[in-house]
Amino acid sequence: MKTNKFFIKGMLALSLLMGSAGCSDDFLDEVNHSSQSAEEFFATRSGFENLIVGCYSNLRGIYNSKDYQNVTQLGTDIVTQNFTGSINPLNQYTVTYDANQGSLLGYWNDLYNALKNVNAAIDRAPQVLTKAQDPDGIETAVLEQRVAEAKALRALYLFELVRNWGKAPLMIAEPMAPTTTAELTEGPKFYEQILKDLTDAIAVLPKKQTGANYGRMSASAAKHLRALVYLTRGYESYADANDFTNAYNDAVDVIQNSGHTLLPDYLQVHRQANETNAEIIFSVGFSATANNNVNNFPKWYLFPYREGWAGLTKSAYYSNDDVFGQPTKFLYLLFDWHKDRRAEVTFMSPMNANPATSIDGRNTGKNWFQATSAVAGKFAVGDTVIYFPVPTDSKFKYWTEAEKSGKKYVIYNYPTGDPKDFSNDDYFKVAYQTSNATTRAWLPVWKFKDANTIFNESGAASGTRDIYIFRLAETYLIAAEAAVKKGDNGNALTYLNAVRRRAEKVPGALQKTGQVTLDDILDERALELFGEVPRWNDLQRTKKLAERVLKYNWDVTNINGGVPTQLALNSTKYNLRPIPLSWLNSLSNQSELSNNPGW
Repeated sequence: MKTNKFFIKGMLALSLLMGSAGCSDDFLDEVNHSSQSAEEFFATRSGFENLIVGCYSNLRGIYNSKDYQNVTQLGTDIVTQNFTGSINPLNQYTVTYDANQGSLLGYWNDLYNALKNVNAAIDRAPQVLTKAQDPDGIETAVLEQRVAEAKALRALYLFELVRNWGKAPLMIAEPMAPTTTAELTEGPKFYEQILKDLTDAIAVLPKKQTGANYGRMSASAAKHLRALVYLTRGYESYADANDFTNAYNDAVDVIQNSGHTLLPDYLQVHRQANETNAEIIFSVGFSATANNNVNNFPKWYLFPYREGWAGLTKSAYYSNDDVFGQPTKFLYLLFDWHKDRRAEVTFMSPMNANPATSIDGRNTGKNWFQATSAVAGKFAVGDTVIYFPVPTDSKFKYWTEAEKSGKKYVIYNYPTGDPKDFSNDDYFKVAYQTSNATTRAWLPVWKFKDANTIFNESGAASGTRDIYIFRLAETYLIAAEAAVKKGDNGNALTYLNAVRRRAEKVPGALQKTGQVTLDDILDERALELFGEVPRWNDLQRTKKLAERVLKYNWDVTNINGGVPTQLALNSTKYNLRPIPLSWLNSLSNQSELSNNPGW
């Protein structure tokens, strides 16, 4: 599978490079380097190429992480918690949400580990032997491209830090020795460095990476990121007057000149057999043939279907589950199943029951869970255990309690009514059939499912699908949002409607007219990019976090029985993450540093 991807031959972390027997085919052809120093090894062509591979491997640690899901999706208007037995501070913004949050520390550490590697690549590049110096050296143009890739990756990691924490150590050099002191750099200098790195990268990298280089940073990926960087800074008090214009121009340039195109069918964007497609600008790659190679997304969007359900057992048919959250009622109601193709692609549906049209080429995505083991007197293997009526199902209706009681399987009605009220909806009630009821059952997200997932007793993942980081549909929505912010409603409509047109089941059914608002953009990002982009950052960037979470996330507003939540009482505080306390406590100069306001 996808053996052309440059990084699948071995994704070893930088810390393992010197002690490993090999990382790539080129490396395996070399002599034993174990006696070389790091300086000698990384000055060779194969050593430096392995160092760059290590830089890309960090993407998996960051984006293929439950910490990342918790931090970027929970506590938003479209994702809430699944477990009801305890408070989830990241979702509910309670007083227990503090600087000790483990997911925040994990995310912080992952980003700084990644920065160590890219800084090593950038700083060591001048010592790498070129063809002019050694016949086995690296081509000068290739070396320049590798440095540009590292700079684009560094910009990505620095951007993740500044948009979440606002201030942090600005690490732009390889740390050569342990240190117990640190300095917190404010946002303006972060953005200055990020934009410099991206501008440098764009000047060197090819517009689009193809063939054996697919998966590497390209000029278009760097420009997409730069558009998002400009857009994000444009909302800040220290914004440049041209930020929204620059964001718009960069996004439009990628749309028009990158060689990437919107696919005509939203299904094909997420079809596993077509994951290397013209719409994907940058992704994190996985393959069945590589080490350290499991994509966790398929299990994170599936509720614990095995626990307490007669007939649903440990089986590779549905694979492992490890849910972190679930869609809110607002998200479900946002989809128009009869007009919008994205509903059937995103969730379990009749479309995902047909191997010819399903995301993963199997029939497991039908809108009901089938018995994976027989239950005497009740279920044969294959019988319906849990049924989710959805609007495109030929049997769709709202089932009354009396009608439900006559069935041997459990029925969960699709949410209806007021999106601000979860109280009478089936999806948001406790769902286990046994006495340990602490979780809910809900129509699962299927767009990330993977034909290669199996059940592992350990709970380990087994997916090999790529994780999309940037795709062109988001570029269109960046252009639309930037147009809104600079008062250009005509182009906001143009780029918003281009994304909606691709999603239409009936021509013209989704076309927007009139004034485009930020809420329109946020709604569209939810429909198009659910689970793919950090929703918390979308709300934070647009200064809509408190407004939309309090309006649409029932768990946030009702957890205290009507008592105002911490988000309502101090919304400004939650626009930035707390700097991890354990990191601050590890410093000898911690008394000189201050956390973000309110933390």
